[in-house]
Amino acid sequence: MVRDFEVAEDLFQETVLEILKSQDQFDPARSFAPWACGIARNVVRAYWRSRKRTPASGVADMVEDLAMVCVEGDGDVWRHERTALRRCLQKVPPRMRKLLLLRYGHNCKGQELARQADYRQGSLRTTLARLRSQLRQCIRIHTAGS
Repeated sequence: MVRDFEVAEDLFQETVLEILKSQDQFDPARSFAPWACGIARNVVRAYWRSRKRTPASGVADMVEDLAMVCVEGDGDVWRHERTALRRCLQKVPPRMRKLLLLRYGHNCKGQELARQADYRQGSLRTTLARLRSQLRQCIRIHTAGS
């Protein structure tokens, strides 16, 4: 929705904080997921307002679609994608898996990531972008029939 992974991470963290701050407003008789998705939607909208810009064409619709997927709770889709991701990660060379684990599992960034993963800092962004693209393509292939 924001086309920048680091901004998306920040917005996710902000959403979690908003959920925690608003937990006393949650009605336990209702489903948690739609409530949390509503908060996420509001956080993303606030981000766009703070930038005094509107999202790129179609992004507002994407936010609504995402909220609907969350509300519908299509667990089968998420289960199939997680299974596909595990299969796809097994195909990634160990050095690349280590890089992914450090970056996304341990939230390691910048120079520290380069040092621990034994990569040049300048090539990290490109390498990670290529890895994410390969994983997305692999997941699509594995979930095409699902």
